[in-house]
Amino acid sequence: MSPGLDVLRASWRNETMKPELLEPGKIYKLTLERMLTSNTFLKGHKIACSSVARFIRHFSRNLQTGESEILSKESRIGRITVHHDAEHPSRVIFPIIEK
Repeated sequence: MSPGLDVLRASWRNETMKPELLEPGKIYKLTLERMLTSNTFLKGHKIACSSVARFIRHFSRNLQTGESEILSKESRIGRITVHHDAEHPSRVIFPIIEK
């Protein structure tokens, strides 16, 4: 699989014909059900999980403005907040497949 095929861009989270921009300060639930990856973990291996606002070279650039990444030159700094309190729990589930 090529890098970038398992990316969820938040503005396309509802799989609509047009992007739905996020409102600053509003909390959104994102479900990453189709993330495709696999790995064999040996004893002592550790897992890291990251969330990024851009995936340059593997996916179209994200200007954080809602403007066309093809036509616009303006860009903004993107901020990602992962909430993990009692009201907004977050989790990552890694299924285990036995050989």
